[in-house]
Amino acid sequence: MRLIIAAAAILGLFGTEQAAAATAGASAPGLIADPLEGWNRGVYGFNNGLDRAVVRPLAMTYRRTLPTPARDGVRNVLTNLGAPVVFVNDVLQVRPTPAANTAFRFAVNTTVGVLGVFDVASSMGVPKHKADFGQTLGRYGVGPGPYVFLPFLGPSSVRDTVGFVVNTAIDPVTFARFDGAVPAKVTVITLNALDVRITFDRDIKDLQRTATDPYAATRSIWIQNREAFISGDAPPKVDDLSDFTPDATPKPH
Repeated sequence: MRLIIAAAAILGLFGTEQAAAATAGASAPGLIADPLEGWNRGVYGFNNGLDRAVVRPLAMTYRRTLPTPARDGVRNVLTNLGAPVVFVNDVLQVRPTPAANTAFRFAVNTTVGVLGVFDVASSMGVPKHKADFGQTLGRYGVGPGPYVFLPFLGPSSVRDTVGFVVNTAIDPVTFARFDGAVPAKVTVITLNALDVRITFDRDIKDLQRTATDPYAATRSIWIQNREAFISGDAPPKVDDLSDFTPDATPKPH
């Protein structure tokens, strides 16, 4: 299970974790074609090099410099900042209970939780979850299209790339205007990347060390985990996944 989650984040350092579920409209797991494999492998290599040279060293420095409680507070703030996007997608998916939970969490954590530093809502029994526009499209039957590996962002599909663009467009942080807005936005993106990198450091190393073909492993795990997230199914277990070899290429629809 840890490898499944890690591969969803591996080298997708500026994205968000996909950890929740919608209820319909997804295509069958594992059937996303990879017609751009040559390009994708090149980008995968680029992201790997960037990770080794820049991202991981920065993440480890961040971990050594900032105590765990402080990093937890930063993570809570970042999660709280993402609540408006989650809420919009909950509404678009016609999920009233998750939408109400998201709105309640944002209101309580922003006020009582001091701008989200403290996750007061969780202590009150209101669970957090994720939702994004790629998930929304999948819920309404939009197929994933080809698999793509994006510079900096990592594993995706055509559908989820469109979803990422829409999520960015509707995120209040994107169009916020104030003195120092650009440095603040860069800080949010950077801290999110470093936090994700710290969280999955051991898992990323395990996958890259044990997989016959780390690119194929990342692709297989991401596709199946992403489709499970969209359809509402339980993510597959590592033992149930196909052999991670260069020949283990998903078949097109």
